[in-house]
Amino acid sequence: MRYNLPPPDPATRIAPSFGRRVAFAFGGLAVVVLRALTAPWRARHARRRGVDAPVFLYEPYGMGDVLALQPLVLAYLDAGRRVVLAAKPAWREIVPPRPGFTFAPVSPVYTAYDPARKYQGFLRGAWSLARALRPHAAGADGIDVRGDVRSLAILYLAGCGRVRTLPRYFTANDCRVMPFAAHVVPLRRDVSRRLVNAAFAPPGATLGRPTLRHLMPAGGVISDPRRVGLVPLTPWAGKRWPPERWRELARRLQAAGRIPVVLCGPGETAEALAATGFAAGEIECREAEGVRRWVPLLAKCGAVVSVNTGPMHLADALGRPLVVIEGSSRLPLWAPEGERAFVVHPDGAPDRLKAIPVPDFIKEKCL
Repeated sequence: MRYNLPPPDPATRIAPSFGRRVAFAFGGLAVVVLRALTAPWRARHARRRGVDAPVFLYEPYGMGDVLALQPLVLAYLDAGRRVVLAAKPAWREIVPPRPGFTFAPVSPVYTAYDPARKYQGFLRGAWSLARALRPHAAGADGIDVRGDVRSLAILYLAGCGRVRTLPRYFTANDCRVMPFAAHVVPLRRDVSRRLVNAAFAPPGATLGRPTLRHLMPAGGVISDPRRVGLVPLTPWAGKRWPPERWRELARRLQAAGRIPVVLCGPGETAEALAATGFAAGEIECREAEGVRRWVPLLAKCGAVVSVNTGPMHLADALGRPLVVIEGSSRLPLWAPEGERAFVVHPDGAPDRLKAIPVPDFIKEKCL
């Protein structure tokens, strides 16, 4: 992976608002109390499970987050442990079917990208969610890879025995996990996903990169070097590239004999065309209904240009030549790890994303 600017500083941290820091602190105190109150009940469940206790991973949000956890899940399965992954139903197929693996769906009510809906859903339904997960989680070894007090509350209410987490919320300095809220794993400062996985992995485990072989159609997919996938949509408006930039890129690709193809999720054709500045019929646009459809569409492309979104991580796992038009985040935690990936960051404030031109390195990677 390369950057148009020096790589993110390993000391970089998320800077949450004052209100979120206060909420996190009070939430942390509540989790300490919850851990103490539920300890006898959770210990009984753990004794019943004994050495057969599974590893319970809770990751209720994005496609890329679940894909990044796949090597950790496989490492525990290879070590002879049973594993339960609780995640959004749409991401069920990301982990290949294996003996000892169970997928526990988490209702989309708790996976909204809108912060207001996400917090409201948690406050209104945490107990219901925990009860739904309890048959899988009770007595299990819980893992929260976010350092998120909401996740810790769910794991305790679901009955997990020993719970491990990060020392701070996604490495945000001002959102440290309260002492005694959970077992905190050591974590280095350069917070790539691989290092986060390594912090939670079983002793002696070898962590590979995510694999998508199980999602490829029978017979595989023949890549067309002329096709360049354009992925313009992301749930975060501040990370989108302006339509005029996408349109300019597509025109350059067409002039060079390439075939730009807009790729989007189900029912998003109109939004994706608007995001790239094209009308219907002006450019090929393909909808991907689920992860299993995304994989062959991306694999058929000779290269991919994408904003920071879930399909970007799929393209990276497939080893496609990849250019990522990044938004405000410069944490390596969300960066692709492939050697054929190139990340573009705005030079300065996040609103400078709109000023990123169509640079020569896109020509180098995609033409």
